Amino acid sequence: MKDFPNLPVFSPKDSLTTISSSPYSRAQKLLASSLVTQGRSFEYQMKDSDERLLILDVTHFLNHRINTKLIAMIGEELASSVSLLQPDIILTAPSSGNIPSIATALHLDPVPDIIYAPKGQPITIKDAYQARSRSYTHGKAVDLTVAKDCLPAESRVLICDDFLDTGKTGLDLVNIVSQAGATVAGFCFVIEKPFGGREKLKETGFADGQIISLLTIDSMRPGKLKLRGFDAWFSLLRQ
Repeated sequence: MKDFPNLPVFSPKDSLTTISSSPYSRAQKLLASSLVTQGRSFEYQMKDSDERLLILDVTHFLNHRINTKLIAMIGEELASSVSLLQPDIILTAPSSGNIPSIATALHLDPVPDIIYAPKGQPITIKDAYQARSRSYTHGKAVDLTVAKDCLPAESRVLICDDFLDTGKTGLDLVNIVSQAGATVAGFCFVIEKPFGGREKLKETGFADGQIISLLTIDSMRPGKLKLRGFDAWFSLLRQ
């Protein structure tokens, strides 16, 4: 991850002013402003490991308490960006991917169905496709599950999630689509982090135009973000 050491560091107030006057879209401006005022970035020490993770906390507006106006705008803009991919199913990993998936689907024509892949195998699902996936926020590995009779082989699948991080979850969902004999039309994400996820997806044959992110973070530090399109670090209000 590039650090951009020579860029200035803006206060939260100056960051908001800069975002407001930028050529960002309405959804991008509201999302970037929400990151500055309600987001938090911090280091977390993994249990039973020397590994330290850089965490982006969006629980106040995106994946715990949901800003309804923001998610509606996100869905509309993501749908506009992925419409040419012509998905008939959106596949997501629960639970944080559910809401942006629904918001996106409602703005597509025709409106695709959504499949979320629960962690583990519910007793209501007998025959399933599964892929082993690791959740860093929960600190454990889980089996993502999709019922075989819910994912037909002729499906064109759009994989949607709140974050593009390392790309591992996206590839786990690609695994499930491949097991079904269906086609991955592309991916869409609300926020792209600077942890190599796009490169991982491209290594498996997907083009940049098949990987859509509403907002891209070029670099992260505890308490600060460098957003794509700005030549400054933005300080976050929550520390």
